[in-house]
Amino acid sequence: MNAEAAVAGPARARLPSIADYVGAIWDLGRRSLAPGLPALAFVYFYRLGLGAYLALSDTSYPQSMDALGAIAPQLAVIAAFVPLLLMIYTAFLPLQDSILRGRPVTFLGAIRRVFETAWNLTLSGTAQAVILFLPFAALCFIAGLALPDTGGEADPTSLVVMSFVLLAGLAWAMIASLLLVFATPAVVLDDEGPIQSLGTSFRLALSHLGGILGRFVGFGFLALVIYFMVRMPTAILTNAAAASGAASVPIKLAALIWASAVDTLFFPFWVAALMVLYRALVPPAAATRGGAPIAIDEDQRPALATRAPFE
Repeated sequence: MNAEAAVAGPARARLPSIADYVGAIWDLGRRSLAPGLPALAFVYFYRLGLGAYLALSDTSYPQSMDALGAIAPQLAVIAAFVPLLLMIYTAFLPLQDSILRGRPVTFLGAIRRVFETAWNLTLSGTAQAVILFLPFAALCFIAGLALPDTGGEADPTSLVVMSFVLLAGLAWAMIASLLLVFATPAVVLDDEGPIQSLGTSFRLALSHLGGILGRFVGFGFLALVIYFMVRMPTAILTNAAAASGAASVPIKLAALIWASAVDTLFFPFWVAALMVLYRALVPPAAATRGGAPIAIDEDQRPALATRAPFE
């Protein structure tokens, strides 16, 4: 029976129940905190340092740029923080996979695994970016050609068309992200090629679309509720600083320290939400290439048995 399930692959894989899924995320995220501590510490201090620089720098904007001035610091934080999170996220995949398989490795071992797949990972990431942004860019180009030249004046038709383009782009980004969500794990964990990983992600997502979407939405809602509750002290400190009528540096720093800690501690659980589903759909016993198991860390002896997150 086990051999038949291994041959059948993802088509016969069963997703965990919502309760089991949330419990597995909590367990995996908690167990990855200690081995991932060096990376989490780096993320925390990077986030804290960048946020402190932006919060304490007295940047002024022209009167006509008030709206931009209000969001510019947040955009700068996101633009500088997202690439770092993507790199740490990629390394957390083999780290959490090794925990699920009962063969814990150090974070350096996980990084080495990422470097071994760097070429395929780069090509796969480039292909994913093209799939995500090319349709939106083409739609913007077509809309720009179709709209009449108004000489810079506001036009209701132009506003409607651009609103439609933005909504269509957002909808496509959500759909494409769901279809491509397993591509990076397939490259890093199962040594698949760039094109093969895209096909694997599309196949897994489409064959379990309702179950995957429901579990992502359910966990995302629960996690966001907890996240905003835990971050409530930040809002209290920010409102206290605003009510005082003066920019209080200690209050700003206290709010930033707490917010950075919360963001960092939640990160392994977001990765675990993807990792648990991927390994439920692609058990380690099926994650082979040429009939041999993929070694995550050369210093580790091969395990006698592998363990899927849900058996």
